[in-house]
Amino acid sequence: MSGQLEVASLSAGYGRLPVVFDATFVVHAGEMVALLGRNGAGKTTALLAVAGLRYGYGSRTVRVDGIDASQRSAHAIVAAGVNLVPEGRRIFRDMTVEENLRLGAFVRRRAGRGSVNADLSRVHELFPALAAARGKRAGELSGGQQQMVAIGQALMSKPKYLLLDEPMAGLAPVLVDEIYERLHVLVGEGLGVLIVDQSVERAVAHSDRYYVLDAGRTVRAGACKAAALEPIEQIVLGTSALGTRHLEGPALAEN
Repeated sequence: MSGQLEVASLSAGYGRLPVVFDATFVVHAGEMVALLGRNGAGKTTALLAVAGLRYGYGSRTVRVDGIDASQRSAHAIVAAGVNLVPEGRRIFRDMTVEENLRLGAFVRRRAGRGSVNADLSRVHELFPALAAARGKRAGELSGGQQQMVAIGQALMSKPKYLLLDEPMAGLAPVLVDEIYERLHVLVGEGLGVLIVDQSVERAVAHSDRYYVLDAGRTVRAGACKAAALEPIEQIVLGTSALGTRHLEGPALAEN
């Protein structure tokens, strides 16, 4: 599967407060990309802006498989094939697991019940625990299962590109491994994944490429197989001068 999510010259903030000044990154279909950076670097704001959920100050260039989606609403961006799983497991806790999942297919409500049911079965196949708990209130599930509901809900929109903001936060290692395993299955099927993970080592180990944000700008990028963790971690920890320097043009493609 070919295609890419291209984000360039992204700026975003809240009210008159700018947070992201010039972020650039690309996610190809069928690859996992890690978005790294220290707390406050702008990772969450960047994801919100790409998803059309930005507030106040900001501009962006977002192309989905070559189609300009820069001025589209959040709903239209989901319909175009980009969906965000925000941090904090923001699901409907008083609704059942199945109700939560079916809500994810809202933008596809004209697709027909058979198509939606097939996708629901696929989510159950990926996350068997959700099939067993389909009638339970989502708020009664464990933290790891709630995160599966959040991811499954996003998958019900049939995204081409999935944005994940700290999906592993607070989860036991065995659940982290399980979720990454499922994400790799989806990537193998052609899904593009952009993931924010607080563990640099884990994110790099699971991803194909990485970008580092610092002070709202993309300052480093490269292939994960060739990545040396120490300079990346120095930026994330705020101990490297590189974190104050903005890299431009070809430097972002291979560094």
